[in-house]
Amino acid sequence: MKLGKERIKKEICMEQECEKCGEPAQYKHTYLLEGNRRNPASKAYGKNDCSWCEDDYKYACEEHKEQVRRNNPEGMSWCSTFPRKNFEHMFLYWKEVK
Repeated sequence: MKLGKERIKKEICMEQECEKCGEPAQYKHTYLLEGNRRNPASKAYGKNDCSWCEDDYKYACEEHKEQVRRNNPEGMSWCSTFPRKNFEHMFLYWKEVK
């Protein structure tokens, strides 16, 4: 490969989907490891306010909001729920187009 060549990467902005039905997500649920403030493996380790911390997360639509929230990842407990209407940026991501 010669130096000075250019490479262009094309991406498209996508919406997060409900993990239950695939509809556009309206809520982001965050989860923390059990014993998170004392567990060095957790993002909340040693923190006073862990409401913005997450060790895992799930997205849900309006219909499946509670069902998804209660289905905690193994060894974790629910931390926070963020509504899309207040945190739009949390519900968008970039996907590379080939």
